[in-house]
This record gives sequence, structure tokens and C-alpha cells, in this order.
Amino acid sequence: MRLKLEPIPALKDENDAVPFILEHFKFCMVQGTGFKCMAYRDYDGALRRVFDHKALTGRIRILE
Repeated sequence: MRLKLEPIPALKDENDAVPFILEHFKFCMVQGTGFKCMAYRDYDGALRRVFDHKALTGRIRILE
């Protein structure tokens, strides 16, 4: 998954709204059969590994 980076337009006035939306991903530890890793949910709701962005399939347990 690649993020599309676009230039941020300059604000005309200090009271203008920020011209972009910040997206925050919540990272969590997950456990599957034979592995544990950090993961996040993408825009479609699928769990993905943090470092290589591969989708996690099968039975995944979110660790607290």
C-alpha cells in the first residue's frame, strides 16, 4: 500500500482551516498461528503487518 503525497496548499489567512485531514492508524500487537507482530487496520478494515504491509489472513487475535 503506497500513500499518495500531495503538496499542501498555502493558507491565505491564519484563520483558514487546515487544508488536509490527518489520518491516524492505531497499531496493535496481533498473534496468529506461529507468529506475533505489530499490525494496523487499513482503510478497508483489513489487518496488515506494520513493516511490510502484507494483509494478515486466517485466525488473528489482537493482544492487549
